[in-house]
Amino acid sequence: MFPLTHIFERAAALHRDRVAVEQGGLRLTYGELCARAANLAGALLARGIAPGDRVAILSQNNFRYLEVNLACVYAGVILIPLNHRLAARETDGILARTQARLLFQALPHEPKGIDVVAWQDNDPPGATNNYEKMLAAGVPPARPHDSTLDDTAQIFFTSGTTGEPKGACLTHRNLVATAYDTVTSLELTGDDVWLHAPPMFHLVDATAIWGITLVGGKHVTEHFDPRTFAATVRSHKVTQTALPPTLLDMVLRQGIDRADFKSLSRLSFGGAPMPEPLFRKLSDAFGCPLTQSYGATEVSGGVCQQLPRDLKRHGGKFTNSVGQPLPHIKVRIIDDAGIPLPPGEIGEIVVSGPRVMAGYWRNDKATQAVIPDGWCRTGDLGRCDADGHYVVAGRKKDMIITGGENVYPMEVENALLEHAAVAEAAVFGIPSERWGEEVRAVVYANPGTKITADELIAHCRGLIGGYKVPKALAISPEPLSKSGPGKIAKWLVRKNYMEQAKP
Repeated sequence: MFPLTHIFERAAALHRDRVAVEQGGLRLTYGELCARAANLAGALLARGIAPGDRVAILSQNNFRYLEVNLACVYAGVILIPLNHRLAARETDGILARTQARLLFQALPHEPKGIDVVAWQDNDPPGATNNYEKMLAAGVPPARPHDSTLDDTAQIFFTSGTTGEPKGACLTHRNLVATAYDTVTSLELTGDDVWLHAPPMFHLVDATAIWGITLVGGKHVTEHFDPRTFAATVRSHKVTQTALPPTLLDMVLRQGIDRADFKSLSRLSFGGAPMPEPLFRKLSDAFGCPLTQSYGATEVSGGVCQQLPRDLKRHGGKFTNSVGQPLPHIKVRIIDDAGIPLPPGEIGEIVVSGPRVMAGYWRNDKATQAVIPDGWCRTGDLGRCDADGHYVVAGRKKDMIITGGENVYPMEVENALLEHAAVAEAAVFGIPSERWGEEVRAVVYANPGTKITADELIAHCRGLIGGYKVPKALAISPEPLSKSGPGKIAKWLVRKNYMEQAKP
C-alpha cells in the first residue's frame, strides 16, 4: 500500500490528457488539475504552513474542492472538510480546537483568528480572487511530501453523543484503502463519470474524490438541485452518483423523463431508510439498478455495498440489505458482552481492518470507548445472513438520521436547554416518508415562564445546523417522565408524544 500522494502522481502521469473535472462549461484535464494543485501546495508551504498543520475548507461542491484535496496531500497538510450546514459557533469551535492555520472559503462565514483565502463559487480559473492569486504565486515543490501510511491526511468531524463534535482522524492508509474499496464496490473504470451530488465534506461523496481519480474517471462538480438534476446527468453523461432517499424523492417529484438518465449505470443510496414504495417508484423512473450502502465516518466511509447482481437474489424486488463488506473491511455482529453472534441474530455492528480511523482528534477517552480492542463499535444494530449479506436494523444509541444527516439528540437538547425558560428537554426521531426521520422534541418550561414552540425553534437555529433543529416541538405542562434516579425516560416521552399526535 502507498500514501495518497501516489494517487496524485499516478493521475498526473497516466491520466494527464483525460478530462478530470467538468463544471458548467469548464473542463480541466488531470494534467491541468494536478498542476494547479501542485502550485497551491507550494503556496501553502510558502505561507509557513508546515506538513502536519491543519487547514480547513468551507465550500459547496466545486472544482476547487478537488484542488484543495490534492494540494493538501501534496504538501503533507491535514485537511478538515467542514460541514457547511453547521451553525457559525460550531464551525468556529472546530477551527479553534484543531488550531487550523487557514480557511479556504466560498461560503459566507466570519471566522475568528484565522487567515481566509476566498473565492466566489462561479469564479473561473484565473479570476481575480485571493484563491487564484495565491495559486498563481505558488511554486510547486520539487516532489510531494514524503507522508507515511499512518500520517493523518484528513479530519472529518461527526457529532458526538455529548453534543460536542468529534474529529475522526483518517490516515493515508485509511483513505487509500477506501479508494480501492470504492473502485471495487462501485465497479468503477476510467469511463465512469461521477456526479458529486452529495456534499464533498461528507464521506458518502468524498470517497469518490480518490476512487475516481485513481482510475482516471471524470468528476462533475455541479451543485445538487432536484430541478436541474436531470439536465446535469444528461449534459455530462453521468454514469454514477450516490444520494440519500430523501434527495432522490425530491428528484422524483420534479417529474422524470427516463431518457434523461440513459447514461446512468447505477444509483447508490444510503444514510437514511428507504421506504419500499419509494424504491419501486425510483427503480421504474430511473431504469438503472439502485444499490444500497452502509458506512460510518470512523471507518473512512463505506462498510457494506450492494452490487447490481445482489438485486437479482430477490428477483429484482426491494430488499433492505446493504450488501456485503468491502474488501478492506472485516465486520462482526456482537452482543453486549462483545461475543460474536451467529447469522440471523441482531447485535451491534463492529468493524476492523485498515479502514478504521487512527482515533478522534486529541480525545483518547472517546477513542478508547469506540475502539477498545481493535474493533470499532459503530453504535448501529444489524444482522448478517448465511451468505454474508448485512441488514442494518436500527441504532443502538438514539442517533437520528434525517435527510441523510446524523443528528444526536443530546446535542439538540443542549441547545434547547440554553434557553432560560427551558427546564427539561427530550429529543427523538419519528418516521418520515420524505426525510427518513424527523427531529421532534418535548420540553418542560420553568414554572412561571412562558415560551412558544416557534420561539424555541428560532432559538435553536442560532446555535445548531438547520437540519438538527426540531421540525415540531411540544411544550409539556408537567415535568417529563422519569425512570431510575431522575433520568428522563425518553422512550416514554416519545410514546406519549406519538399517541397524542394520532388523528
